[in-house]
Amino acid sequence: MLHREVTEKDISITEDDVPVLTCCYGDLERPSYFHPLYTPNGQVVTEGAETRAQYPPGVCFVIGTVNGEKLDQQPLTRRRMPSTGETSGEFTIVTTWRAQEPLLIETLTAQVQPRQTEMQVLDMEISLHAPTASLEFAGNTGFAYYAVEMEYRRAMNADGRIGESEVNERVSEWGTLCGITATEQAGVGVAIFPHPENGETTFFAEDASFGFLFSQAAPFTINAGETHTLKCRVLAYIGDLFTVDVWQYYQDYI
Repeated sequence: MLHREVTEKDISITEDDVPVLTCCYGDLERPSYFHPLYTPNGQVVTEGAETRAQYPPGVCFVIGTVNGEKLDQQPLTRRRMPSTGETSGEFTIVTTWRAQEPLLIETLTAQVQPRQTEMQVLDMEISLHAPTASLEFAGNTGFAYYAVEMEYRRAMNADGRIGESEVNERVSEWGTLCGITATEQAGVGVAIFPHPENGETTFFAEDASFGFLFSQAAPFTINAGETHTLKCRVLAYIGDLFTVDVWQYYQDYI
């Protein structure tokens, strides 16, 4: 059974006393992010230290430019919405971005699924609301994964392209990054499934010396008073590109 523990800084999910993930939301200088995220056999697949400033920690949603400019790096407010009971894997975090008036209200709803034999599933829904004026989103807006130290990293996309140069800057339905953990020598991977309703997605991968995978949404506009929603499923799996049927898991999602 899933169990949720909540503090003013983070939300931790366990299943039968085994850690599943932690969502960190208390640091307003960072986006809300998931770290650590575990595979079903207890392997950590996310990196929390920002050794490279351009990459956010763990798994998270990031916003590129709004009306041609970067948002203030620190939001005005961020709060966790009340949840019912402690045995649910679902929770919601609302962020209001700084401006002369509320410029953007971002709502993250996360749903942690029970563990499967080789797979841990995290579903995310991001609702972006423009309360007072139309907003144009472009640049690096999407879902990011910063990987734990691994050897023999390889990225792959839905077209069967393998390797950083083959996956980077190509439109695809999904992307994955896997490798052998440097300490435990265990095969693990993470896949990002943007929902088809999000529209066209371009993947960016860097897997030569460290691991980063990013699914960039195509530019979109939110009219004043309206809301735009982006959905994504993240898989943390045991194995590699040749032992895990990522395509089948994507079909199950959509």
